Amino acid sequence: MQALRGTLATRGVLIVIGALIAIAASAVTAVAVRAGAGGGSTSGTANAGSVAGPRDTVTVVGEGTQNATPDNALISLGVSVRRGTAGDALSAANIEMTSLLNGVKGQGVADADIQTTGLSIYQDTQYGSVGYRAANTVNVKIHHIANVGSVIAAAQKAVGDDIQLNGITLQLSDNTNQLKGARQSAMTAAGARAKEWANLAGRHLGKVLSVSEVVSSGGGSPCGSGGGCGGGGGAPVQAGQMNVTVDVAIVYELTD
Repeated sequence: MQALRGTLATRGVLIVIGALIAIAASAVTAVAVRAGAGGGSTSGTANAGSVAGPRDTVTVVGEGTQNATPDNALISLGVSVRRGTAGDALSAANIEMTSLLNGVKGQGVADADIQTTGLSIYQDTQYGSVGYRAANTVNVKIHHIANVGSVIAAAQKAVGDDIQLNGITLQLSDNTNQLKGARQSAMTAAGARAKEWANLAGRHLGKVLSVSEVVSSGGGSPCGSGGGCGGGGGAPVQAGQMNVTVDVAIVYELTD
């Protein structure tokens, strides 16, 4: 009988211990849930309600421009000849192009500043007469605009009426200072525009989240396509002004 009573007592103790463990586990779970509601827990369930939403932002574009005087030029020069056969046309074009290059180099243009840009030969029918036309074109970089006229004159003298002058592009040898100034102007313009939008929205302007830029250079060209600057005496070239422009897109954070 005493053994039976001992067994029953032991079972009672185990049942009580089991109940206490269950109550403790329930309390721990409740604490974890409350911690999750406050965002302090690292469990998956707790984090589900604490993920931050997307930021409120405003995106604006600012433009900055700096003017500069171009100091070098890129001209397109070449020859175009017509002969009765393709072989004769090609041979004549080669001879004349060699003469043109020698004339250009005689003006101090280096080999590194001359690049072939076009070669062609095709059948050319005029007034019922079938012939062949061959052409050869190069880009010539001239580091001082004042020398453009003398280079063109030397090329024309070398090949006569078969010269082709296809245009000119004026350039800056170094636009570092212009880019720096244009970027500063673009940032200032973008900031003012963003602040205006924030005020209209009843918000405050926060920090910059991202910046991207587009750089462009523009300016007039005194010579168009078709050889408008040709002539036995070279070509007067006006450097004028060209623009270095930076467009910057900036994303700002909006705050309350």
